[in-house]
Amino acid sequence: MGTADLSVYIAERGDVAVGIATMLIMPHLTYDCRPTAFIEAVVVRPDHRRRGVARQLLDRALAEARQAGCLKVQLLSHKRHAADGAHRLYDAAGFTAEAEGFRLYLDRWHVPS
Repeated sequence: MGTADLSVYIAERGDVAVGIATMLIMPHLTYDCRPTAFIEAVVVRPDHRRRGVARQLLDRALAEARQAGCLKVQLLSHKRHAADGAHRLYDAAGFTAEAEGFRLYLDRWHVPS
């Protein structure tokens, strides 16, 4: 976990981890050399969803992205999450669905079905 500019956020209730998110800040040569933040792995335990956990994780990451001078924040979410509320959460947090994403899995054993 010793990756520079990587933050791992953990939401806890008592002594139980109930949610996580990660954010990587990447320098840029464009955009006036302002960095871009990438948020991934926003996951909340099913029994703690719809209680504001993910929103708190996002709010913390976004505050740190602003503090780091990022021009933009990118967040990828699989199409299958359109029906489970994740996309509504991202929309409510100010994100706009605007790009077509592409992935290439280099290990055929890890390709999701």
